[in-house]
Amino acid sequence: MANHKSSTASSDLSKLSGLLERKITIFRDFISATTSLKDMIELHNVEAVKMIIARRHDCISLIDKIDDEILKIRKANPSYEAPETRKRIQSLIKTLENMIASTMRLNHDCEAAAESELDKLRNDLSELGHSQKGIKGYRGKSGEPPRFMDVTT
Repeated sequence: MANHKSSTASSDLSKLSGLLERKITIFRDFISATTSLKDMIELHNVEAVKMIIARRHDCISLIDKIDDEILKIRKANPSYEAPETRKRIQSLIKTLENMIASTMRLNHDCEAAAESELDKLRNDLSELGHSQKGIKGYRGKSGEPPRFMDVTT
């Protein structure tokens, strides 16, 4: 009975290790997408931004599913008996923690770039509003065509 329990625990730990490795791979893709997102925001490439946001969303969904599986394993096996397995899992968790910290910084950079671009757009639109006065100034009185467009002089 104890041997079966140990075998199941070992199998769960192996699955946990595999899930953590898969999560790291997906996180790398997420980080890559986040880096690309910042670049595309700065290049004003709206279509690319939409695609990258969708890619990031897919990564988040996959990570959520992996986290659900990890939670199931951890609930079924709260203590890790094999020291070498425990070391491997701790190493993977440390890698993930570092990747999460990096992702947080990158995400902050993306938000800052998006805010900067939004501010530029506001300024450009504000300037465009001021130039409308010049465009409307060509209009004649009470709907008459602008004088400079009058060909009947």
